[in-house]
Amino acid sequence: MLIHYNAFATAVEGQNISLQCIVGEEHYIKIIQLEWIKQQKDNERNDKKIVVFHPGLAIHYFQSGPLLETVTSSKTGELQGSILTLHKVTENDSANYICEITSYPNGLIKRTTKLQVTEPPTSVKMPYPYGFIKEGDEVKITCSASPPPLRYKLGRSKDKIFFLESSNGEFILLNVTRNDSDLYICLPEWDSLVRNQQGLNATVELTVNFLDGIECNTSSPLNVSAGEDVALSCVATASQYLQYKWMRGDTTLSLSDSLSLTSVTSDQSGTYKLTAVFLDNQLQTDMEFTIHVLSKQSEASKNSAYIAVPIGLLLLVLIVLLYRRHQNQKNGYATSPSEIHFSEEP
Repeated sequence: MLIHYNAFATAVEGQNISLQCIVGEEHYIKIIQLEWIKQQKDNERNDKKIVVFHPGLAIHYFQSGPLLETVTSSKTGELQGSILTLHKVTENDSANYICEITSYPNGLIKRTTKLQVTEPPTSVKMPYPYGFIKEGDEVKITCSASPPPLRYKLGRSKDKIFFLESSNGEFILLNVTRNDSDLYICLPEWDSLVRNQQGLNATVELTVNFLDGIECNTSSPLNVSAGEDVALSCVATASQYLQYKWMRGDTTLSLSDSLSLTSVTSDQSGTYKLTAVFLDNQLQTDMEFTIHVLSKQSEASKNSAYIAVPIGLLLLVLIVLLYRRHQNQKNGYATSPSEIHFSEEP
């Protein structure tokens, strides 16, 4: 008689597995009762009833955990068999599972499925922390291992002193800086009795992004004469490639870190703004730079002032000399031009 079942089945610890025992539709029999039995170590004396089902009565379980699902024919609506599901199996679930079908007129039908449950393959995982990481952030590093270890340890490649320990594989780094960028190593520790697992690890390269202030090749404000050329070059230190933009008001003047102005005029006096930004706009810094363009008239006035100052000093000296000569003559002293000399006052 054709019975749909698996003579041998395998599962990994923690999985769910379903065992079927179904009579082929070509056989017209009347199923009176369904029963599943667990037989360990091929010894019938260790048989343990799992579940019994009789049409018209409720399913009766002898132990909690397994779940029985009955199967009926889509053509006749008659009971054909059942499927037994075991949830989150362990190595202790490895056994022979006997399906017994009591039928008319065939009597008792038995089929046995040998289930082998194995340990899951040893693995260690440490995904990259979620999101963009920058200086000042709080970073959560998560490490997971199978089978579950006794504890987790977290180390760093460059900083041999760094060491954290966790029971659940979660590590929190507070107020991170660029110095926290490193290759982080998760080292699970299992019981010493567990074989072929010691020394397994997982790594993740952590990058803490940063963006420093902008520095230029000259200071602000910058005074230049009309007609001169202006060349400004600025840079900001960052963890990623930067995009630069020079603007004056709403007008974009340059999309690089430098600004060149040829033969400047007084109309170009004003404040210029340089922005440095990450490609994804997650970090940005700005700087304002002031340029004063001096006109020719301003230059001439400035030069006149430079000339007027020494002439004024000479006139003052001449007045002082003439006054002293007048005083000498008044007191009866003759003073010739050759006698006039300069001396330092005490």
